[in-house]
Amino acid sequence: MKRNGLLVVTSVVILGLLASILYLASQGFWNGTTDSSPDIIIHNGEIITMEQSPAQVEALAIKGEYIVAVGNENDVLALAGPNTQLINLEGGALLPGFIDAHAHHIGDRSYVNQSSSEEVIESVLSSGWTSISELFVNPERLDGLMSLDQQDKLRVRVNAYLTLSWQFDRFGDWYKEYQPRHEYSSKLRIGGVKIFMDSWYTDWTHYFNQTELDSLVQQAHEEGFQIAIHSVTDNATDIVLNALESALDGQSNQLYRHRIEHLVLLRNDQIQRIADLGIIASFQLTWINSDWEQAVSWPVLQNYPDLTGRWRDILEAGIPSQGSTDFPWLLGTIERSAMYAVSSAVTRVGGMGLPPTDWMLNQTLSVEQALRLITIDAAYGTFQEDVKGSIKVGKLADLVVLSDNPLTVPENTLANIEVLMTMVGGVVEYTTPGQQFLSAELLLATNQRVECLSQMPKMEMIDPSNQKKGVVDRARLDSLDHLEMKCNEPNFSNR
Repeated sequence: MKRNGLLVVTSVVILGLLASILYLASQGFWNGTTDSSPDIIIHNGEIITMEQSPAQVEALAIKGEYIVAVGNENDVLALAGPNTQLINLEGGALLPGFIDAHAHHIGDRSYVNQSSSEEVIESVLSSGWTSISELFVNPERLDGLMSLDQQDKLRVRVNAYLTLSWQFDRFGDWYKEYQPRHEYSSKLRIGGVKIFMDSWYTDWTHYFNQTELDSLVQQAHEEGFQIAIHSVTDNATDIVLNALESALDGQSNQLYRHRIEHLVLLRNDQIQRIADLGIIASFQLTWINSDWEQAVSWPVLQNYPDLTGRWRDILEAGIPSQGSTDFPWLLGTIERSAMYAVSSAVTRVGGMGLPPTDWMLNQTLSVEQALRLITIDAAYGTFQEDVKGSIKVGKLADLVVLSDNPLTVPENTLANIEVLMTMVGGVVEYTTPGQQFLSAELLLATNQRVECLSQMPKMEMIDPSNQKKGVVDRARLDSLDHLEMKCNEPNFSNR
């Protein structure tokens, strides 16, 4: 009996010690830091979360790359420690970083006379974009993106879509060498594959017949890739929908998230069919505005006013959708700004200031709809709605500070809203000239810390097994603290 009692007591003591060890480990005693306070707190502005609830908060806190607290200003400020940086918005608006779901910023930079990828990335950040999807990535361009990433020059997040065709050219099975949605780092991942079905509404040429497209789509689908298909005209979209429906074979598209790009001309029956299949409608907020009235091709569109640019009808049908610019392939004003895209979608007034037609005005969006299309809805389009696209605890601290709140200003002033600051993963990557949210000393310390961290091994901070729930892996966060210790020493940071 005494022996059994001793065993019980010993077991209890051991369990108690284990519990104490686990608690101390959770507090950082074995990773070299006891400071669990946030790295950054942002406050004193209008923080629009793009979540259903709360839709707006007063402050948020960041540790590492992630948001760790949102809510009342006093409550969040109470979390500050001696090394916490404070960013005072001074009444400005903070939103989730904008996501350009379809563009060619880096790949087609020569079209706007930008010679280097670094120059493009700076322009992208200054326009408010924290993530972009490059929709024409061949092996050479993928190598270029990987090189930028390896050199820590990819300061914006990129989803690369591997191109399988261009007009009548076929590029073979090269894409099969890569894993669907493979992440090279937190900045670069394989988004999916891209197919061109047609060209433009002035040229009704089809680059595939039904049998050919069915075969290519089926192959990519079976490999597990998300498929993005360029289809501008309604008769091309019929063939695309047939191919996607055949590949899905009754399965939910939520598992694959195949998407159709552009959809300039669209019939009622096609809108219903897209909704029934759950295909993502990927359209350009910068397209079909009043600038297009000056285009040589304008008379063609005037023949199809009931079919053209039906963004509102698409959303009202409940179709999962995402917004983009297709930069630099715009008619009229060549503008990269995210707020220009929002303004164009809401007013249908282009950069030339011309009045839009009645049928354009019938398809305008609300400001909230336009913002969703380039935040949380665009994140869904790349299977990333659990890690970005809104301001929520556990999500990446990809953020943009604007000079005004787009939800409250007059709609005709949306395009005038300035990007004051862009943050990617808790790092201030851009501030407008003359604007300084951090003191010079703190800004220098932050830059030194970023340079130091760039020498550290890259880490995934979201546990893949919990990724769908957006659960932060505490063990990996503790490891991150350990790795950051060196960069947070006085030599590197005086935060």
